[in-house]
Amino acid sequence: MRLHVVFLPVVAMLAVTGCQTTKTDTEQAKAQGPSSQSERLIKLADDIHAQGDSGTAIALYQRAAAMPDAKPSAFVKAGEAYMRAGYPAEAAKAYQAALAKAPNDGGAMLGLGSAMMETGDIDAGMRALAQAAPLVNTSSAYIRLGVAQTFAGQTGEAQTTFAQALKLAPGDLDVESNMALAAALEGNSATALPLVQKISAAPNAQLHHKRNVVVVYGLLGQADQVRASPPTGLATKEVNTLLARARTIRSKGSTQARAKALGSILG
Repeated sequence: MRLHVVFLPVVAMLAVTGCQTTKTDTEQAKAQGPSSQSERLIKLADDIHAQGDSGTAIALYQRAAAMPDAKPSAFVKAGEAYMRAGYPAEAAKAYQAALAKAPNDGGAMLGLGSAMMETGDIDAGMRALAQAAPLVNTSSAYIRLGVAQTFAGQTGEAQTTFAQALKLAPGDLDVESNMALAAALEGNSATALPLVQKISAAPNAQLHHKRNVVVVYGLLGQADQVRASPPTGLATKEVNTLLARARTIRSKGSTQARAKALGSILG
């Protein structure tokens, strides 16, 4: 979940030579096909999942992970399938199994952190995400950590985390809108307002960005400014609903209470 709220993976920029090498390696891998029974089952599970049969796909990922030749990635795949199906406790077990084989697997650690957050183990989840983010070192990994910190009321830490995500994905409106929300929760208008002004003026701003802009203004007590010039594409009723929710959140007595209220509304 992005504070949507908005978390999208980042597209890495590669040098021309890197792109050529990656393409060649990928083509060779496709030509060779899966090299083990576990990999063949994973390929089959991927195909079945793409067709919308998540139950059968999960069963196949489980079989793949149970094979003697299974790599940590098989358990990660199983964990991802469980998360997509809404079973975070089972996903956590799969990620833990991957980490038993490869303790520094960033993808498994990232998945485990998200699964723990979903099961309500916030502290353990954030510890796992904090360890995973620099290992994976992608904008989306730092976004996951930043969102967790935001909902825990650690808004200062969240802004630092989102700043790291922006280094990896400069100008990403998703990251900027999440950073603005984190800043607004603590009443930090000096950080939040320039961000939402930039987002509002961006020609590629999408509706979820604009909704976040409305919420930020509401959290900062500047609802009149939004009403005077509402974002294009949002109905008046929706703007008023968002501002009413922001007013409810803003009435809470502490940053932690406001963050919890935001999480309950967006969750």
